[in-house]
Amino acid sequence: MNKAVIVALLCFVAFASASKLNKRITLARSEPTVAEQLQEIESSEFGRKILDTIALQVKNNSPLSDISQMLAEIRQDLILQEHESDNEHAQQVQECETEVIEYNRRIDLATNTRDDAQTEIILLQGEVAVLRGDVASKASQLEIIDNRDAAIRSEREADAFAYEARIATNNEVLSAIDLILEKLSGMTPGSSSASVLAQLNKIGKSNPILALAQLASTFNAESFRTAVARLEALRDSLEETNAKDTEEEEKAQADFNSVIGELTTTRRNIAAAKAESEGALAQAEAALSLQESILEESVNELASAQTGLANKETTCEDWTATWERNKEARNNELNLIGQVQNIIATKLDTATMLLQKRSV
Repeated sequence: MNKAVIVALLCFVAFASASKLNKRITLARSEPTVAEQLQEIESSEFGRKILDTIALQVKNNSPLSDISQMLAEIRQDLILQEHESDNEHAQQVQECETEVIEYNRRIDLATNTRDDAQTEIILLQGEVAVLRGDVASKASQLEIIDNRDAAIRSEREADAFAYEARIATNNEVLSAIDLILEKLSGMTPGSSSASVLAQLNKIGKSNPILALAQLASTFNAESFRTAVARLEALRDSLEETNAKDTEEEEKAQADFNSVIGELTTTRRNIAAAKAESEGALAQAEAALSLQESILEESVNELASAQTGLANKETTCEDWTATWERNKEARNNELNLIGQVQNIIATKLDTATMLLQKRSV
């Protein structure tokens, strides 16, 4: 082989060896020392407890297998805790979703119920106001009819009493006229004054009609006939007056009965309409009271559901935050366990020397 080739090969080998050496030096400088790794692990409470436990085992000359087994068990326990925590959180998430859906359902239902009740209350309040006005109006009409009825009856009673009084008076006059005419029929016109005075003295004040007839007997025949004719005409006039008065009284009584009948019918109709309105009013007021109760219950339910939702969301947020914190803490602990296992596996001598110097 030629010298130039041999020299080139030697140079290449030397260059390659130098490159590998430089790479190892660079890697050695970039990787932390065992002391630095242990110091980083010790910066956490969990890492400090792990190192204290290992240091105690090292000082007690425990086998490496015991230390490795302890670390593996701790790691396995952390993985189990992580699994249990994830399962528990999954159940919490499911619970939160279910209860949030239920709270939102209650909120929607309470909101719709409240809005419907408010609408119904406005309508029913208007209906109640109209029915109350109608009942009051019909009560006023009945009062007017009752007053009118009482006034008509009072007026009819007064008119009937006046009619009876007139008829009684006229009948007394008619009886007197009949009696006078009867007395006059037995008298002879043209009697002397002396004989008449003698008769009047005998009659005195006990029988004024007979006394009047005695006086009439002093009339001459023509005057006597005129007096009798006038008395008969007066009697006929009074009888005609009585007949006419009776006819008017009968008509007034018939008109009274007709008016009273109309008032009675009107009152019965208005009373029936008033009773119907009162029934409708009672139903509307009951419906209004029911809707007011529904409104109150729905408002309370809405407030309860909203409060429950807010509390549940806060609880769920706390659960998630706790789960995330614990998960991060366990991941850090698992990383620390991995670092310790790596140190024990690769740098046991150096680690053992440093751990023996720890004060436990």
